[in-house]
Amino acid sequence: MHRLRKNNKKIFLLLLILDILLASCLFIKSDLANDKKTITAHLTKDQEKNCDSLLINTYLTKIIEASDEFYKEYYRILPTLNYYSIYVKEYISDSRLSQITFTSKPYLGPHDTIGVDEITFTADYLGSVELKSFVHLLSYHLPDNLKDLELKDFPEHYYKD
Repeated sequence: MHRLRKNNKKIFLLLLILDILLASCLFIKSDLANDKKTITAHLTKDQEKNCDSLLINTYLTKIIEASDEFYKEYYRILPTLNYYSIYVKEYISDSRLSQITFTSKPYLGPHDTIGVDEITFTADYLGSVELKSFVHLLSYHLPDNLKDLELKDFPEHYYKD
C-alpha cells in the first residue's frame, strides 16, 4: 500500500510538471502569434510585393491549368499567362483553410490581352490546393490579324464598350 502511494505521488508530480510545460508552450506560442501579426501589419511595399510574387509563382501552374481549361473552347491556341500578367487580389486565412484570389490577364500573340479573370483557390492545413472558382469578368476583341485563332465568340455582355 505504501508503494502505491509513492507511485501516485510520482505520477502526480510528473503530470504537474507536464501541465506546467504545456502551459508555458501555449503562452510562448501565443506571444509568437501576436508578434507575427505585428510584423505582417508593418510590411513595407517592397516586402508586400515580394509576398505577392511568392504567391503568384507558387500558384502559377494551377492558374495556367484553370485558364487553359476555360479558354480551350474559345481559341485554337491557348493563351499565355506569365507572372507579370497575374495579380493577387485578396487572401484570407485561418489555421485550417486559406483562400486566395488572383486576377489574370491572359494574352495571345504579341501581348494582345483577351480578357480579365478572377481565379480563387483554397488550400487546407495539409497543403491540398483546390480550384474554388474561375470567373471570366471581361473579354477583349482580337485584332484582325489574330481573328483566325477564335473558335467562337464570347457572349456580348463580356465585352467592354
